[in-house]
Amino acid sequence: MQHPLNERISATNTAFKIAAIAGLSASLFACGGGSSSNSTPTPTPSSSSFSLAISDAPVDEANAVVVYFNTVELIGPDGPITFDVRDENNDPQAIDLLNYQGEAFVTIVDATDIPSGTYTQLRLEVTDDSYIEMDSGTFDLKVPSNELKLDGIEALPGVEAAYTVEFDLRKSLVDPVGQPNTIFLKPRGVRLVANDSVGTLLGTVSPELITDTACSGKIDMDSGNAVYIYEGTSLDPDLLGDDADNPANTDEISPYTIANVNYNDDTQSYEFVAGYLPAGGYTVGFSCLALNDEPESDENADVFSFQAVVETDITATEQTTLTFE
Repeated sequence: MQHPLNERISATNTAFKIAAIAGLSASLFACGGGSSSNSTPTPTPSSSSFSLAISDAPVDEANAVVVYFNTVELIGPDGPITFDVRDENNDPQAIDLLNYQGEAFVTIVDATDIPSGTYTQLRLEVTDDSYIEMDSGTFDLKVPSNELKLDGIEALPGVEAAYTVEFDLRKSLVDPVGQPNTIFLKPRGVRLVANDSVGTLLGTVSPELITDTACSGKIDMDSGNAVYIYEGTSLDPDLLGDDADNPANTDEISPYTIANVNYNDDTQSYEFVAGYLPAGGYTVGFSCLALNDEPESDENADVFSFQAVVETDITATEQTTLTFE
């Protein structure tokens, strides 16, 4: 049996502990509660990491397409931001676009913090040193006003803004009338794409399509083969057009891009790669008569046609494989 004095001592101790705990709790609440009272709110990011790369969709006739880049400029809400992309000798950076086809790329602006916001335009300043090498000789490569003006970007706070400039040389190279020894590089076939919104289409074409009877008049069966890539599905095959600036039929559907089909000695197959395609559905046509397709004219069925047409879907940041049989 517990002694009465012990009972009183125990009751006193219990009351003291309760009072101490209550006092401590009141003290903590009065100070705002624990260590969290001294924490600093995480600041909202006000910048984005911007980077820029160069890639290319090739053209048949060129052996080299060398572009000299001086600066990259973003037109933003607080004025332009200029990136000096010259080489280590302070000379314009020379890039042969044909070295960076398909998924290949070269970075000209490394990741750099820029203020977040909407940038209405990206501009590439190039120099008169640019040139193109073809079987028929070397020609000056001119850009109107020495500047390629492209779409803008949205730089979100704390989000990486990684972009690629994709040169579609079939669309952008123009042989101007009355200006010998000069080829124009125009922005109509140059696209600015966000790397996290695009995917890659790659595939093979059967030898039977390469040697289709429609192409029996070709001297070199391995040349002039290409896939034409159109945005959307369930398209009317009769309206799939060639690479004409101003098609005769206003309902004609122009290709989003074109990729050459080349023979791979290692795999002994005819292969193609088209990089930097925005995610979505596509219709893809193969032609063994692409050598006849001139961007300045609208070719008819006598000289240009498709030997196969299929549909596919592109998923962002992934590769999609397609087989023409």
